[in-house]
Amino acid sequence: MRIIGRNGLDGVTHRAVAAEAGASLGAVTHHFGTRDALVEAALQFALTREVGRLRALALSLQDKAFEVEAWIDALVDFYVIELSTEAETHIACYEAFLAAARQQRYRPVVAEWFDTWRQSAELALKAAKSPNPRRHAELFVSALIGLLFRQLATPRAGFRREAKAELLELVGGLIARK
Repeated sequence: MRIIGRNGLDGVTHRAVAAEAGASLGAVTHHFGTRDALVEAALQFALTREVGRLRALALSLQDKAFEVEAWIDALVDFYVIELSTEAETHIACYEAFLAAARQQRYRPVVAEWFDTWRQSAELALKAAKSPNPRRHAELFVSALIGLLFRQLATPRAGFRREAKAELLELVGGLIARK
């Protein structure tokens, strides 16, 4: 995942993975016979790991779901830390999204990633009395993913404040549309 985050999918080679993992080239080549198998395993691992992490985050935020501002605060605070300590992991996930756009085999795990996010957001938006929580959750997740991607691509010092304000404005606008 770190290699994908730093160098993209093209950076994933048997030699690079062996060096990163501190393993022998022969062991990596034996376990992953082709470069495609290596890339596929890395993307599947990255997305599966992130789905698990998203589920854990969603559970930790459930008690805040009934107070939208507290939910958004906790969510943005989580990502401020994540993007400063695990940026390569998140970049790898965006690489996986692009891989899913190109290749069917990655789509189920990417769909699970998005569904996990949507379910968490839908819970919070139901509690906020959204007239269409599923659709609004999809819009919220799209906005959040865009904000995170923008921060990865062009980091801004005011990300925490800006992201919270933008997400609160979005939710306020969605809820007001009855």
